Amino acid sequence: MALSALVLFVCFGVVYSQILCEDGYCRTYSFEVGCTAAAQHCSINNATHSGMWLMSPTTCNCCDYCLPFIPEGEHCSLGGPGTGTTVGRCGDGLTCVAEQDGNFCRRMKSDCHAAQDEYDARHESGQIGALEQRPACDGKGRYRHFYCVPTQTCFCQSDEGERLFGEVLHQGAATERNMHCGCSRLHHKIQKSISPGLKIPVVGLRCTSDGNFNPVQCLNNECYCVDKITGVIKGDEKIDLEVESISELSCYDETLDLFPSNTGSPPYNYTSPCLEDMKEMVDYLEESERDGYNVDYSSSVPECMPDATYGRVVKTFTGSKICVDEHGKPIEGYEAMPGTKEYEEMNCNCALTTLLMVNLPEKPVCCSNGNFRRVQCRRGACRCVDDAGRQVGAESGNVADLPCYVGEEWKIC
Repeated sequence: MALSALVLFVCFGVVYSQILCEDGYCRTYSFEVGCTAAAQHCSINNATHSGMWLMSPTTCNCCDYCLPFIPEGEHCSLGGPGTGTTVGRCGDGLTCVAEQDGNFCRRMKSDCHAAQDEYDARHESGQIGALEQRPACDGKGRYRHFYCVPTQTCFCQSDEGERLFGEVLHQGAATERNMHCGCSRLHHKIQKSISPGLKIPVVGLRCTSDGNFNPVQCLNNECYCVDKITGVIKGDEKIDLEVESISELSCYDETLDLFPSNTGSPPYNYTSPCLEDMKEMVDYLEESERDGYNVDYSSSVPECMPDATYGRVVKTFTGSKICVDEHGKPIEGYEAMPGTKEYEEMNCNCALTTLLMVNLPEKPVCCSNGNFRRVQCRRGACRCVDDAGRQVGAESGNVADLPCYVGEEWKIC
């Protein structure tokens, strides 16, 4: 079995039909039938009146249509026989709940909303830290797609708030506007849906270092241009690597290609050292399996990140683990030995953050295995952080007052 590859694209489009909706039909429809005025919510779009523009449920979608968002505490419909026509839905973060006096829009119960409530309670009691951020939830009560640590970096996160691949320096509103993490989050969902018993690794979508979609995606030898935010294929342009170089694609950006291989003669490729090592090891293990040997794919095949670079936690020939950069080079000598707690818990999150902050004066302190030290200090005050580097609780001028303080050895993790 060859190295498996999986590239998913979700395409949305509008089909235009001249059978019923010929040119001028809507002008005639508007004149003869008339359009009901759309709800004002979409035009107002404030705290009490908001909505979503949708295609009108009229013939040929000729009229404007606004679906109102019902505020918290207002009546709503759960649907079903005899409930009448629904003219709106509960707003973002709300759900329709059946109560004794009827159905009402109430705040969804979710882990993210619970984290917001916990934050708000501590805020009222003055227990919020200077670098601590209120959890941001999306319209379905899930964690927002990224999290920013002030003065440090922004990184992608899952619906559950787990730190994912994709991290950039935090440089204000511009960073937050451009960090959509769609590729990183889709890659995470794909990996979660794959059976843990699958021995051959699945190579999915290629992302950029910020978690967005790489504008170039390939399936086997055919490569396409996609939208970096949605991953949707753009236009009809495509190339065949058997005869054309990847640089022939109009969307190809050489600054995003960490391992260019566009010179020479065909056939060309669009790969990376990690993907090549993965393929070579899979081929070797499959050959060994055919020869009757028992092989272990899970511990032998190297892990590649969503941008096709090496996994950031790598096992060495001596059995230890080290932190590496996108080129597979060790970072600052971070290492952990087998049989230790540091080895089992190693994630290299701090090592990766400090690598991005190499030219900044106030970098976080890392443990010897590249993880964040639980106690971080800055400008005379210390604070607790989690394994993603997010502040937890208020800071203190006395490190011994922190809940994460573990005695005098706190400086060495």
